[in-house]
Amino acid sequence: KKLMLVCLVAVDTMCLSFAPAVQTSVSGHVYDQSISPLGRIVVDEIVNDVSIRTVTTKTDGSFSIGVQSKKSTLRFSDPDYQSYLTVERTFDLGQDCSDVSVYMSESSQE
Repeated sequence: KKLMLVCLVAVDTMCLSFAPAVQTSVSGHVYDQSISPLGRIVVDEIVNDVSIRTVTTKTDGSFSIGVQSKKSTLRFSDPDYQSYLTVERTFDLGQDCSDVSVYMSESSQE
């Protein structure tokens, strides 16, 4: 019985060591409709309509944000200039979210 227990523990440990890493962030780039990168876009993780984490895109439009849950909603907005419409997207971290592309449309200011 002791030998069987040792074997089960060894197999269980080996299986865990080969388990895929759990993804805990969403990374990528934000673009306008002409595929130009957008810097200074605010990226918020939204839970129950509340922002719990915020990052800002770099000048090349890139961002990376750690997220709380496997299915996370991110809001992309331009609060400084309001030149672009706010976009919300939900990401499933069961999928690869290491190089996502988000496109924002210009707001019509008259």
